Amino acid sequence: MPALVSANTGMPVFAACVYAMTEVRPRSGSPATIEQALRGVQFLLAFEDLRGIDLQNRFANARFLDLHELDDLAALAYLPLRSGGTDRKEEAPLARATPATVAVSTAAIRLQYCRAYLSWLGQAAASQTCATLEQRANYMAMLREFLARLTARAPSARSSRHRVGLDAQARALLLHAIDPASAENPWSTAFLRDRNRLLALWGLGTGLRRGELLGLRIRSIDFRRNLADVVRRPDDKTDPRMAQPNTKTRERSIGISEELAYLTHQHIVQHRARIAGALRHDFLFVTATGDPLSLSAVTKIFQGLRRHHPQLGDAFSSHVLRHTWNEDFSEIADRAGMTPGDERRARNHAMGWSESSRSAETYLHRRTRRLAVQASVEIQRKVLGEEVSRDA
Repeated sequence: MPALVSANTGMPVFAACVYAMTEVRPRSGSPATIEQALRGVQFLLAFEDLRGIDLQNRFANARFLDLHELDDLAALAYLPLRSGGTDRKEEAPLARATPATVAVSTAAIRLQYCRAYLSWLGQAAASQTCATLEQRANYMAMLREFLARLTARAPSARSSRHRVGLDAQARALLLHAIDPASAENPWSTAFLRDRNRLLALWGLGTGLRRGELLGLRIRSIDFRRNLADVVRRPDDKTDPRMAQPNTKTRERSIGISEELAYLTHQHIVQHRARIAGALRHDFLFVTATGDPLSLSAVTKIFQGLRRHHPQLGDAFSSHVLRHTWNEDFSEIADRAGMTPGDERRARNHAMGWSESSRSAETYLHRRTRRLAVQASVEIQRKVLGEEVSRDA
C-alpha cells in the first residue's frame, strides 16, 4: 500500500501510516484511494511546516486552527506541491511565489482529505486527553464546529467537474485513429494496434474505469452469454504490478455486444496467445512482453493519441470514454422512454455505484438541461413563427 515518507528522515510518517491503516484501508481497500488520502495529508503537513504549526500539540489542547489559518489553508490548497524528486510519496513544501494553480477539483479533494485526517486526529486526541465524559463531549462539540468551518471554506469537487464525453466528430476521429488498418494509427506493431483499439472500444462500450479494464481476466468473460464480471481483488497476490489496478466501485456483471466479444476473442487468439509471457496469467490486457498492462501504460496510450490527434482535446483520457458512455446511455434512456428512477437504477448498476449513490445525478442534470434547452428552442420557434405569420 502507499505510504507517506518524510523527506528529511526517509522514514514513514507514523501518524499518517496509522491513519491510512486504521481508517482509509478498512473502508476502501483501494491503493488509489489510500494514495489520494495521503496526498491530502501530505498537503496538510506541508502547510504545518510552512506555517510553523504543531498540529499534535494544538489538538491535544483543543485549540485546532484559528480562522485566519483556516483561510490560509484553503487558499494554499490551490497551489501545487513541489516534487520531492523521488518515487516515494514524500512530504513536499508548497511551491511559493508561483502563478501556477491546481484544478478546483484538486483543491476540493485536498481539503476533503485534510478534514477527514483532522477529524481522526481530533478523535484520537480526545481519547487521550479527556478524563471525563463531559470533557469529551465538550471537546467533540468544539471539534465539530472547527470541521464545519473548514468544510465551509472548501469548494465543491462535484460542481467543478466540467469534463464531458466525446462529440460525434471527436468520436469518429477516435475510431478512425484506432483502426489497425488506418494510416493515422500512431502505433507501429500489429499487436499494439489491436490491443489499443480493443482497450478503447471496451472503454467506449462499457464505461469501465481504467483500473476495472486492467483488472479484466479472460476467465471472467463469458463468451457464450456475452457477459463480463467486474470483480474487486484488493491485494491480489497473483497480480505482479506494483500499483495494482482495482475496481473502485461495486462488483457486477455487464453485458457485451457480439461484436466486442468477437474482437476480444480474436485478440486473445491472434495476438495475446502468441506472447509467451502472457501465458503466465489471464489478465486480458498485456504488454508486448506479456506482463499485465499497467496504469501508467494506459496513461501513455492516451497521451500518444492526444499528441498525434490534438483535435481530441487536451482533456482527452481514458476517463473521457466513461463520460461518453454515460452520455450515450442518456440518449438511449430518452429513446426508450425510461423514467428518471429507472434510468438512475440502471446507470448505477452499470457503473457499479450503490443504489443510494448520487453519482448518476450529474448525467440526469445534463439530461434535464438538454430537455430544457430543446423546449426553450421549440417555444421560441413557435412564438417567432406566429410573429412572422402576422407580419406577412
